Amino acid sequence: MHVKVEPSGCCERKGLVQVRFCMYLDPEDYGYASHHIQMPVIPAEGYPGKVGTFGIPIDRDDYRKWIESLPKAWQNNPFHNHLIYVEPDATDKEIMNIGEAFLHEAYIKWACEQKLDLMNQPSEFPATITSARLSAIHTRVQSLKSTALERKI
Repeated sequence: MHVKVEPSGCCERKGLVQVRFCMYLDPEDYGYASHHIQMPVIPAEGYPGKVGTFGIPIDRDDYRKWIESLPKAWQNNPFHNHLIYVEPDATDKEIMNIGEAFLHEAYIKWACEQKLDLMNQPSEFPATITSARLSAIHTRVQSLKSTALERKI
């Protein structure tokens, strides 16, 4: 199993850095087959049929047939996602240590078919957020978004 920082979930939140972890199973892990799935490969031009408001296909049956006709690719979906909040000076190692701890906890519950209701330590959001703090947060968020952080266990 492994845990990755998902860049799309990293941002500023109430004066802290929000970090999103995605947790994945490996082939030898319990329940791997339920998250290793085939997905249609949708071409860049998208659905060729008529669409209505917001790009929603008008003929649902035709859309379903089109989707079913597309080639498929294997995809490994996360079995759990989790958010944490850290100070802007938290190191990559500290962040990944937290991710690893939550991965262990999540997998134990997953393998026992329990609800994945992982709890963070309560976060203390700062009462005031200075421009210097915001700048440090944005710098850290950009670093997280541009660095592939992953730990395999």
